[in-house]
Amino acid sequence: MQRVFSAAAERKEKWVSGNRDGVFRGREGERELLNGVLEAGTGVVLVDGAAGTGKTRLLAEAAAVAARRGFDVATAQDELDQPFLLARLAEREPDGPTLVVLDDLHLAEPGTLAALRSLLPASTHEKVVWLLARRCGEGADRLFAAAAARGAVRIELRPLTDNVIAELVADLTGGIPDHDLRALASTAQGNPAALISLFTALREDDQVEVSAEHASLRSDRLPRRTEALLRDRVSSLSGKARHLLQVASVLGPRFEPGDVAEMLASSTAILLPALDEVIGAGVVTSLDDRLAFRHELVWRLVADSVPPPVRRALHREAGEMLLGRGDSAVVAAQHLLHGAQRGDVRSIDGLVAAAKAVLWNAPDAAAELAVRALELTDQASGSLVHRTVIAVRALIAAGKLTAAQALAQDALSRQVPPAPAAKLRHCVAMTTALGAQHAESAEICEALLDEPDLPPELAPWVEITRMMALLGHDRQRAEELAETVVRTHTGLPDDVLATALAVLAAIARDTGQPGAALELAREAAQSVTSYDLCAYPQLLLATLHSGLREFAEADSVVRRARSGPSSAVTKELMTSVVQARILLQAGRIEEASVEARNALSVAEETGHTALVAPALTVLAMVAIHTGDLPAAIEHVERYRGQVPVDGIVFSRAYYQWADVLVSHVGFGLDKAMAKLTDEYPGLVSSGLFAEEPRAAGWFVRRAVEAGDERLAKAVVDRVERLAEENPGFRAVAAAAMHARGLFDGDATLLELASQQHRDLWARANASEDLGVLLTTSERAASVKALENALELYREIGASRDSARVLGRLRKLGRRRRAAPVRPASGWSSLDDTERAIANLVAKGQTNRQISTQLFMSPHTVNFHLRKIFRKLEISSRVELVMRSRDDQ
Repeated sequence: MQRVFSAAAERKEKWVSGNRDGVFRGREGERELLNGVLEAGTGVVLVDGAAGTGKTRLLAEAAAVAARRGFDVATAQDELDQPFLLARLAEREPDGPTLVVLDDLHLAEPGTLAALRSLLPASTHEKVVWLLARRCGEGADRLFAAAAARGAVRIELRPLTDNVIAELVADLTGGIPDHDLRALASTAQGNPAALISLFTALREDDQVEVSAEHASLRSDRLPRRTEALLRDRVSSLSGKARHLLQVASVLGPRFEPGDVAEMLASSTAILLPALDEVIGAGVVTSLDDRLAFRHELVWRLVADSVPPPVRRALHREAGEMLLGRGDSAVVAAQHLLHGAQRGDVRSIDGLVAAAKAVLWNAPDAAAELAVRALELTDQASGSLVHRTVIAVRALIAAGKLTAAQALAQDALSRQVPPAPAAKLRHCVAMTTALGAQHAESAEICEALLDEPDLPPELAPWVEITRMMALLGHDRQRAEELAETVVRTHTGLPDDVLATALAVLAAIARDTGQPGAALELAREAAQSVTSYDLCAYPQLLLATLHSGLREFAEADSVVRRARSGPSSAVTKELMTSVVQARILLQAGRIEEASVEARNALSVAEETGHTALVAPALTVLAMVAIHTGDLPAAIEHVERYRGQVPVDGIVFSRAYYQWADVLVSHVGFGLDKAMAKLTDEYPGLVSSGLFAEEPRAAGWFVRRAVEAGDERLAKAVVDRVERLAEENPGFRAVAAAAMHARGLFDGDATLLELASQQHRDLWARANASEDLGVLLTTSERAASVKALENALELYREIGASRDSARVLGRLRKLGRRRRAAPVRPASGWSSLDDTERAIANLVAKGQTNRQISTQLFMSPHTVNFHLRKIFRKLEISSRVELVMRSRDDQ
């Protein structure tokens, strides 16, 4: 039994010896049939296959295996040698088992085929195996039909399956092919020879990159050899098929057959033969709803073959065709962008319509469309001003404030009718407000509202802009206007009312009325009727919830704001800034830093100066708690000296608190106390302790340290009054308990505060204060409280605070090791957030879907993904999925 098994294994090894170059991938069934006939020693095998499917190689392998088994092998060199071989076979009796191999019988002469038909029946009783091959469907039909009728074994070499192609590509490249590489391989239509030619060209062009056992294309442009190979494949098509492909390429990588027919002034039925040809050639494939080029590189190759002037004309015709039948203006605009010409009113109007359609959900595209329409408009056209207004609005939505303002002011420098002039002036007011030039913005709005002919549809938006500008410039005037709106408003909720309520909520926040602020902000958020307000009322509500440490509510509001239909850059930026501070207050320092840095970068790039200071403040707080003092000082100095602090997103008191905190860390207690009394004397009486409850404990701590009992008592009185006036807010109540415990030296109150604070940072502060208080009286309790504080600081990543507490513990004789370090790599190195993200990626979720589930922005998800890849030593989501499955 062992000998038989070994012989079978040896035969299998010999049959697969040709697999290394991939030719016989997926031909296991065909090899088994051949093996069975050779085992029997007699019979006829008929091999059908298209060019390049591996017939000749299969025959050669069979001949080699037969020779090793003791067969005499008779092979014709070509079709001219076939009759001579048949004559020799007819004249002699075989001495032993014989294999006769005849390839390319579709080229054989009729006489050769007739002689072969006569030999086959006569040899059935002999030890002869006939291996006959032809190109499928091209000749020798009678011979093959007769042999099949007598029981010949038939083998048809069909195209390789997708799985086999992937294995073959892996053989040829040395790595597992990615989706893009597999899509390119599919252009070979499962033909091994075509596939090998394609990847040989790619290899010679050095266009395949293998990294971490995965193969991908180096470039999205075709190099010379590969391009020539694909061009030959397209060139081999008929003229009608090439013509169809060129028109289809203008419509895009995917296209409707009916659209091509309409462009060609034909019908789908008439084009059917050409469509069959391009599909059969592997250039185009059929999807569920339309046809598509097999690969983007093939699409580009065909598109580039259309001369640019012709391509532009075809794009224009395509766009006008779509507009004419009422299709989406957005789809039509994709063609009109490439094909519209100056003065072409129909096409330009299509661009404008598309810009208006995508203004809020795709502002970058809207800006491109609107600006292009404006470029194509004649200066003498009556539509010039209208199109200018659309372009300016689209640029503002896309966050291109400088370009929007310049375009508006350039138009206003010429003669402009009153209505569009008012719209352009309002756009200038918006850009100046977002650029933190609040006084200038308010002045423009005041002048517009004084004009008797102000368009009625514009008046509400001018009022909204004026209230927001005044909120950052003249609080008293802003409050008066907002109260008037609320008092006189009698209709349904609208955006003017929402803005007025939000303005009053911000003022209530800053004057220490958290209950009123929260109620006003809720009403404001409910009154919003459009997404043009950049979500300010909702985001203000989120900041109030977060300040009061109601993190679930804050996250829910931000989630709703992010998921709204508007993708205007201002809304996205403001949302990122608010999210950054929520993360900071919740103790998620690293994520807060990522969010704030991204917001700062975009705000500076786009001219959103009003959002620079909020991002800098978050970064300053992060730097303080992570021990990066130079960065903290730099951030505060920037918004103190260069960036206006308007108190719209965060209160002015919050910026002042950050400044005092940084001054203490960087320059000592005296500097901080001097800043508090000289520069910010009203800070303690502001609404800071409702916006940042943990600040109360810090101020009492510093005042006691400085021996300033008056200041300490003022802080305690203020926060206790806030707690008494707002009994429903646990965060304020815990802050009052914390402040009183520090002032009175009451360990019981400090312990209660450490338990009742609603954020980890404040809880850690209270535990640390308790530990310090008990240092001389109850050493064991002091150590316990300090160790609790240390664990909390470590949990949130506050390295500077952790170091301070470690120093206190060392003075008490308690030696604590540094924080346990996670392994540098592997699954155990991932923290909880990273594991959650990895699990969602393994389930096929996108960054945006993950961000929705985990209440973080997509770029924060991307930040964590980069860390996951580094720790797991991988480079793609595919590898992450594979590693996750292996781990499970």
